[in-house]
Amino acid sequence: MNTSRLQNIFRIILGLFMLFAGIGHLTFQRQEFLAQVPRWLPSDPAFMDFVVLASGFAEIGLGLAMIFLANHKVKVGLLLALFYVLIFPGNISQYTNGISAFGLDTDQKRLIRLFFQPVLILWALWSTGALAYLFKRNKEKAEARSRNFYAFEAINICGNVVKMDDFRDKVVVVVNTASKCGLTPQYEGLEKLYNKYKDQGLVILGFPCNQFANQEAGAASEIEEFCQVNYGVSFPIFAKTDVNGANAHPIFTFLKERLGGFFGSSVKWNFTKFVVDRNGVPVKRFSPVTKPESMEAFIKKLL
Repeated sequence: MNTSRLQNIFRIILGLFMLFAGIGHLTFQRQEFLAQVPRWLPSDPAFMDFVVLASGFAEIGLGLAMIFLANHKVKVGLLLALFYVLIFPGNISQYTNGISAFGLDTDQKRLIRLFFQPVLILWALWSTGALAYLFKRNKEKAEARSRNFYAFEAINICGNVVKMDDFRDKVVVVVNTASKCGLTPQYEGLEKLYNKYKDQGLVILGFPCNQFANQEAGAASEIEEFCQVNYGVSFPIFAKTDVNGANAHPIFTFLKERLGGFFGSSVKWNFTKFVVDRNGVPVKRFSPVTKPESMEAFIKKLL
């Protein structure tokens, strides 16, 4: 996400603040942070010391990341916001137990401190562009939920626009492909599956993608020639496409929203396969390592 100069300044300021706080955990504010460890955690001195030390090193690491990892600022912002959420119980413990650490010697001061934590969370999210990213993702998910597969279109390998509505009333398999992957031989299985069931209403749509280890770096003509010469691919192949990230094709945003995978909805590798039924509803997601022939029984039920 692009961020303004003002956001970048505030991001660096917050990074410096985190460095200062992290150093304080390890040195001159050690006792105050020990006093702030929630009372419901084990009171063993060694454990409490470990909590403070771990928190200090985490803050130093996050502070350095905020300052220097500008290319990954959204991820860092999300991690920092999560960190603030995780340490919030310490602030609550300070208030509920009347702890006077950090010069907060009245209930009023300790109560005000509670409201400072949400400010830090918003600061981390705003200054890194993570807040805008979250709003964008929510908007995309809302749009994906409200749309049908047939509402989308894509550019094929020849540069022509293809409407998914052309595949209405068919069972569609959408797969991200690559020419130099250990799973590339799946092209052969996909082609066999397509030839066997295309007359019964099966369509396979291949979307070359270069997001995984640069395994699809060739031009459109090279990709088309590779598919035809090496595997005799006759099912539709589309232009090179992003399946993850800010530039992910809307079709994959839609499919990922409807069919989440293990460890999040993002496409993990080449040859992830999404199955859409005759009504345009995504119904099944197969992992990259699932061979096309293993999908046959499921697809036959939909035809």
